[in-house]
Amino acid sequence: MWKQLPELPDPEGFAGMYAGLCGECLIAAGGANFPEKPLWEGGPKRWADRIFLLREGSDGWEEAGRLPLALGYGASVSLPEGVMLIGGTTAEGVRRECYVLRLVDGGIHCEETAPLPLGLTGHSAVLCGGKVYVTGGSSLPGEQDALNRLFIYDLSRKEWSEGPPMEARGRFLHQSAEHGGKVYVLGGIGLKEDETGKPKRDMLKEAWSYSEGDGWKRLADLPRYCAAAPTPAPVWGGKIMLLGGDDATRSGIPPQEHPGFHRVSLAYDIREDRWEEGDIPEVGRAVLPCVLRGSEAIIVNGEQKPGKRSNQVWSVSIREE
Repeated sequence: MWKQLPELPDPEGFAGMYAGLCGECLIAAGGANFPEKPLWEGGPKRWADRIFLLREGSDGWEEAGRLPLALGYGASVSLPEGVMLIGGTTAEGVRRECYVLRLVDGGIHCEETAPLPLGLTGHSAVLCGGKVYVTGGSSLPGEQDALNRLFIYDLSRKEWSEGPPMEARGRFLHQSAEHGGKVYVLGGIGLKEDETGKPKRDMLKEAWSYSEGDGWKRLADLPRYCAAAPTPAPVWGGKIMLLGGDDATRSGIPPQEHPGFHRVSLAYDIREDRWEEGDIPEVGRAVLPCVLRGSEAIIVNGEQKPGKRSNQVWSVSIREE
């Protein structure tokens, strides 16, 4: 069941935000948009450093501080102590800094923690067994490379290590999930050379799982391309849900004519190793975070279509079967 939460107090909204929970409070930060004029009219992309807070029971967001950098297109996970922001980009390039946003005396405190071993953007992260697993991404701006590397942050030691790389092509803007002590890496975008030898997007259908005991294992391919759907992806009834994203069926359409991203969901049945397709009745978005809170998943802003953001925040109830 879908319901709309209070809109973020910015009329443009943002893509590539960080979001998560601190207690029962929802935090959203960073991202980028085109506040001056649309992309198709030559508007410049602007990165944001604003932090927003939605307190439990409140009917509106409040501004709760600023990030040290105007930052977006990284990854975020909810930790017991706050929201971890991992890498991303600024207007100047790819970053390796990591931060934890905590609720202190009613306000947000931003604490820098151990940086990534290298700068990353377009990567994904999940919390699994006291560790944060970061997969894929790009180390260069402008989609010049796609990595298959795995980095692991140990919460007790507060340090990074590198795990075995994915036994697959590198990718960015992929979806991740955690269930039963395993990390799942689903779809995304790889790169291949065009006729001039320059890198261009190559949509992927591959799905993989990883655990320290079993290593990397290939799963059933997605039935259609999917990239930049809300992530970490929610899991209910033993199924990983990919709620929207970009399926490449509308690639090449000029931004001003783009009808918006599709409203199709994909569900991966973990036990049966198979996929199902469905519809999203309310909203289709891409390049946005997903926050898991009890029996619901919350998606924050994102792109309605290339160059056009949304300031909406939606919640979908999750039912365990």
